[in-house]
Amino acid sequence: MYKLVLKEAWISINSNKLRSFLTTLGIIIGVCAVVMMVGAGEAVRNIINERFVAMGSNLLIVHPGTARTTGLRGTDTNTRASMTFDDVEKLKEVKGVLTASPVIATRGQAVYQGKNWNVFMYGTNSDFLIAGNWSLEKGLILTERDIKGASLNVMIGQTIVKELFPNTEPLGEYIRVRNIPFKIIGILKTKGQNMMGHDQDNALIMPITTMKRRFENKSIPNLIDRAYVKIDDAEPLNVIEERIRKAMRVAHNIKDGEMDDFEIRNMAELVKNIEMIGLFLSILLSVIASISLIVGSIGIVNMMLVSVTERTKEIGIRKVVGALNKWIMIQFLTESILISLIGSLIGLVLGVLFSQIAGLIMEVNVPISMWSGVISL
Repeated sequence: MYKLVLKEAWISINSNKLRSFLTTLGIIIGVCAVVMMVGAGEAVRNIINERFVAMGSNLLIVHPGTARTTGLRGTDTNTRASMTFDDVEKLKEVKGVLTASPVIATRGQAVYQGKNWNVFMYGTNSDFLIAGNWSLEKGLILTERDIKGASLNVMIGQTIVKELFPNTEPLGEYIRVRNIPFKIIGILKTKGQNMMGHDQDNALIMPITTMKRRFENKSIPNLIDRAYVKIDDAEPLNVIEERIRKAMRVAHNIKDGEMDDFEIRNMAELVKNIEMIGLFLSILLSVIASISLIVGSIGIVNMMLVSVTERTKEIGIRKVVGALNKWIMIQFLTESILISLIGSLIGLVLGVLFSQIAGLIMEVNVPISMWSGVISL
């Protein structure tokens, strides 16, 4: 009996090809949209997680905030606070801090044999790779001797290798920045983009003393832009963060009740907030895509109502020859189920296909979310 019902349903669908196709098309578009939107949301969340791993969950960044100085008649005037090498040494003494590294950052045009590329330059010390969770692919790292002697040795990231040394071994070569020749002694491993979309592989790392001497204002020799602080995973992050805050307030002579003149950027907290935004975005995209599913469902209802009206005589003949109301209802429901099933399967295949093609074009790994297809079906 069930085989006969399926056969009759297929004959009915096949006899109204255009109407059946248009009805199925609504389901195809709906399921395809849901699969693609859920895949896009998952891809965004994965990218966030990958960048978080690259930056490290045990990294804090301390940088100057806003200092408040009292002017005439008690008027507060906002000025930019400062951080110094002494602050970094104080941070190293905090319990739970593994190491801290001072950083000065600027941009410059790197030149090699007629090719040039705009790079991010970091002046730092020998602990920077550890503090910033960097890894060396080959060559040497900057040493204390480089720092003390303000050497012209540098390490470069993979983006610079790709742009300036596509067919050349960079180690031992000289790269010029503002007409100053720097010797490449180390190549960094790929690190990818950070949470703000900044290409961390487009980095040229030199001794902080060299940065001060060659590119910074010599009238303020002790100032830095920020400090990278690597902490011990064995202790709660918020506890160590509070210790750092207290140590910085003491170092800057900040009294009780006064605002901090520095800021502590917690990478784990930042990623948690961004992940929450990514989750809401994924849910929003799925809800928007589901609207097309509702439209497709309404299309099926409309088609079946029209079908019942057109086949009133057929229904009457079936009843005359003894067909039960239950079997007549099953006949029409089977047609709608077949249309839904066919549309859902095609939509699922197209959704996966289009999302993977989009991933290849954008060079992003788009996960295949089968549960979204199952739920849509």
